Amino acid sequence: MKKLKVFGTPWHLAHQYELFKFDWIEWHWLIQLKRQYGTLSRGEFDVKWETCYEPGKYDFALLHLDQQCLEASLWERGKGSLYRELNEVIQDIPKVVIMHGTPHYPEAFENPQQMIDLCKKAIGDNPMITNSYRAAEMWGFGTPIWHGLDPEEWFDLPKEPRVITMISPAGLDDYYDRTFLRYTREALHDIGINHCHITVDWRSKDWEDYRRFLGSSLIYFNPTKESPMPRSRTEAMMSGCCVLTTNNHDTDKYIVDGQNGNIC
Repeated sequence: MKKLKVFGTPWHLAHQYELFKFDWIEWHWLIQLKRQYGTLSRGEFDVKWETCYEPGKYDFALLHLDQQCLEASLWERGKGSLYRELNEVIQDIPKVVIMHGTPHYPEAFENPQQMIDLCKKAIGDNPMITNSYRAAEMWGFGTPIWHGLDPEEWFDLPKEPRVITMISPAGLDDYYDRTFLRYTREALHDIGINHCHITVDWRSKDWEDYRRFLGSSLIYFNPTKESPMPRSRTEAMMSGCCVLTTNNHDTDKYIVDGQNGNIC
C-alpha cells in the first residue's frame, strides 16, 4: 500500500506519538530551531527529516498553532512564525491545522475577540482541528477531535499515597489556573499530604519511568481552567488513578462524577 507523505514539524510530541501509529502515513518533519524534538517523552519517532519544503513531494501538510503563537513577537520570530512561514510557502497541497489552545491568554490579550480575529486570519481556508468541543465553540469554528490512547500502554500498579499533577512548569498562569494549584498544594501540605508537580518536583528518566510513576500514584489532581482535554488527566485515568478535576472543556461529557472520576 502506498503511504501518504505528510509534511510537518515537531510540536506536541505526546499527541504526535498517537498519530504516528497510523501505518499508512509516512511522516516528514522540517529541521528547524523553533520547535525542538526530544526522545524523553516518547522515545524515537520514525520520521524522515527534511531541510526544506519541496513542492510536489508530499500529499498534505499538518501544521500547528496555539494561542501564544498569535502574540506579535512569537508571530514574527518565534513559534508562530514557524506556522506563518510554512503556510506561506506551502501552496501546492492541502494543509490541516491543529489548534492546541483556546482564545484565553489574558497575560497578552485583554480582549479574546482580538485573538479570534487573528486566528481566523491566520487559518484562512485551512481546516482547523481543536482538542475539545468547547475550544471550537470559543474560537467560533473548527472541528473537535478528542485524543485517544491505547489502554495497553499504561500501567495500573499498586498505589502509593500521593497526589500528583502534570502541567507545564511555567507560563499561561490563568489558563492552567496555577493559583488554584498553589492553594491546593498548600492546603494538602497543611494536613500532611504530599503533592507532586511532575516536571517541577519530579522528572522522569524516560517514558517507562513516567508511566510507572503515574501508575503507582493514588490521586491525580487537574486544576486547569482552559486547557482543552488535558492529556495527562486521560493518562491518569488509564493508569487507574483516582482523578479529581475541574469541570471545563467537555469534562462532564465523559467523566461521571463519583463513578470514573470526581469533578470539582
